[in-house]
Amino acid sequence: MQNQPKTRLQLIDQFRGIAVLLMAVFHFCYDLSVFDFITFKLNGGFFSWYRFVIVTLFFIAIGAGLYSAHTPVIQWRKFAIRLGKIAAGALFITLSTYFMYPKTWVWFGVLHFIFVASVLSLPLLRLPVIAAIIGVSIFVLFNLTDWFNLHFLYLKYRTVLHLPRGTVDLTRLIPWLGMVYIGIYVGYKKCWGIKALPLSVFNPMINWLSRHAFVFYLVHQPPLFALAWLLNKVFH
Repeated sequence: MQNQPKTRLQLIDQFRGIAVLLMAVFHFCYDLSVFDFITFKLNGGFFSWYRFVIVTLFFIAIGAGLYSAHTPVIQWRKFAIRLGKIAAGALFITLSTYFMYPKTWVWFGVLHFIFVASVLSLPLLRLPVIAAIIGVSIFVLFNLTDWFNLHFLYLKYRTVLHLPRGTVDLTRLIPWLGMVYIGIYVGYKKCWGIKALPLSVFNPMINWLSRHAFVFYLVHQPPLFALAWLLNKVFH
């Protein structure tokens, strides 16, 4: 018996592409702040909400993409290859930031999160309603309690694993795993019939960013930082 043909959800592809574009702008704003062009604060304010939008779009796309790619049958070979690429990318980010920022290197960033969240999503791909309930519950408990998080694990193993006290990028498994689970349900509902956003002439660029999101994520920051450095030389 042949598997049912997979159909890509264009709206989810757009979510991914828009998230990548917003991420690049976010990182460029941080680069500009290094050279005192703007003030960049993540604890409340505009950039805090801006980051919330980015990760929401991206992690919904992760969950919906997993559901679409592995329903009705999990494609184990494709899943393993994808997981291997993500692991390699996460290792690259960790090693590169360790040498660039030895006191604030990335030990659990976006790619590390995607690796773990992808594995933890497998049992729920055939239970999308349960995934949505768990996903919403994670956010509710995280926001209404002061104990539903994994901070205790960091405190327990920080010294053993030689983790830094701060990091230039941290993607918390709790609560963002909940957004991936919600994304599974979005994929199950096929975005409630919404085919795509009316992006007009921007759609080809958004689709390109979506298709190349992984590579773009790995390589976009050096040229953006170089551009900020150049602007600093010209205007300061």
